[in-house]
Amino acid sequence: MTTISTKSRYGIHEWFGISVSELTTAQRNQHLKSAVAKNVLAHACPFAAALIPDATCSKPGGVCTLRKYEEIDGHVTVSAEAPVTVCPQRFLQDLNLLRWAGSVMLQSDHPIAIKEIPFLAKLDKNDSDDGDGKKAGRIDWVLVHPKTKAGLKWCAIESQAVYFSGRSMVSEFESWAMAKPGSMPFPTETRRPDYRSSGPKRLAPQLQVKVPELRNWGAKTAVIVDEYFFSQMSALPELRGSTDDRLANADVVWLVAKYENGKLIPSRTVFSRLDDSIRALNATRPVGKTAFEAEIQSTLHDAKKLGRRVFRL
Repeated sequence: MTTISTKSRYGIHEWFGISVSELTTAQRNQHLKSAVAKNVLAHACPFAAALIPDATCSKPGGVCTLRKYEEIDGHVTVSAEAPVTVCPQRFLQDLNLLRWAGSVMLQSDHPIAIKEIPFLAKLDKNDSDDGDGKKAGRIDWVLVHPKTKAGLKWCAIESQAVYFSGRSMVSEFESWAMAKPGSMPFPTETRRPDYRSSGPKRLAPQLQVKVPELRNWGAKTAVIVDEYFFSQMSALPELRGSTDDRLANADVVWLVAKYENGKLIPSRTVFSRLDDSIRALNATRPVGKTAFEAEIQSTLHDAKKLGRRVFRL
């Protein structure tokens, strides 16, 4: 019986704004030089350019998205799984997602967008503003209705890409630069999208601090993520009722985007409570005392772990 060798790894999908498989050899070599030197400012960002025509890349290494590659008996193919967004500027493509947010949150398809307004002030040891103007946190985007007659009508938007863990991407850059035209190299190292650093460790604390205060001000908060990010969350209870009622009752509105023919487009809207969103982001629960103590016993009796995980003090 013949055994088929199959393995999969995440690797580069878009590099400096272009699908890596579509780059010429000359472009890959130039990208390699820029990525290794972290000279990303030499490259235009086609996504941020929708807002700022001369916008440059802001991501060290220039990787916009990752994708899973599969190798079956030496033949490399791209997995059918969706790409993973690792640069927040990727959400700016054609401004579709910000306009979608304006439509959902403000009933305006063409809101005014303001980037990174300071929200958290740094405190001194006496819990007072330290007075030096330092800020400890910002709102990614504030959208304002362009035709408000009675005061400001606005909402807060957070966008969250996914970090990745694993070794440096330099070997990956070199592999693509040396690949023959038309070939697709298999990723050089085991790397993975790091949802836990992106969601529970980064986004959840941000929402816990920002959303209650914004709610007290009567302002709504939306979060833009891609399908991969949302798929890593646990089940999120959705508010029911009419669209107006759901928006009125929601603390957090999730705007989930999907990749289609190289475009990042609106997919689904989920209206939720803050507590439910935090639980869904954490996507964990304690293992239980019995299982935890069984793991202690197993570790204690594994001689190979003495001096590595088990230490006599």
